[in-house]
Amino acid sequence: MKQPLCIIIHGFAGNPWEVEPLAHALEHSGFDVITPLLPGHDRDKKHMEKITALDWLQAIEKMVIQAKDAKKEIHLIGFSMGAMIASITASRYPISSLVLLSPAVYVLTPHVFKMRLDRFRHRKKRGVEDYDSSFTQKIPIANVFQFHKVVRQARRIFHNVHVPMCIIHGERDEMIDPKSAELIFHAAASEEKELHYLPHAQHHICQGDERDKVIRFVTLFLNKHRAL
Repeated sequence: MKQPLCIIIHGFAGNPWEVEPLAHALEHSGFDVITPLLPGHDRDKKHMEKITALDWLQAIEKMVIQAKDAKKEIHLIGFSMGAMIASITASRYPISSLVLLSPAVYVLTPHVFKMRLDRFRHRKKRGVEDYDSSFTQKIPIANVFQFHKVVRQARRIFHNVHVPMCIIHGERDEMIDPKSAELIFHAAASEEKELHYLPHAQHHICQGDERDKVIRFVTLFLNKHRAL
């Protein structure tokens, strides 16, 4: 019997490092795992500015179609913007389950500004620079618009998502308001769905201090919904 396939999608201006601990854990648990690099995320600014939301969506859709043709059981996992891409894909193609990590719905809210200020003060006091800030600052404004295009499209489709769903969000997320998770949980048409909040986690929940909880929640959820 073929191993179930997990396609884990990283976030906007990120890369597979964001989900690496989870990917390794799922491989050890008997899943095939793919962590694709989304188009334009190879740190080449000139390449990035030519990329559209459609390019990101089509890259994942192509993987899902190929996996379906190979008769694989598919579980989609997305982080931040990757969660939005995974959700859109799940509304269009038959998959086994959907996992959303720090899903990007509400981006600019009072909560986010407060968490960013707290993080800035904390890291400045320690003399630590944010991860990958140099690349993030170079993102073309056109791609920021493409990011929001993905978010807007995803917000319109959750009533078409019927697969089992697991949502995990850090309560101290400094990039995305944790209320995003609650909106999706109530909007999704899925009969089986879980919502987990991490009290101390920031945005990169797969790399933070509570990543073991993330791994445990996701592994238990996937094992519950994988084919026997």
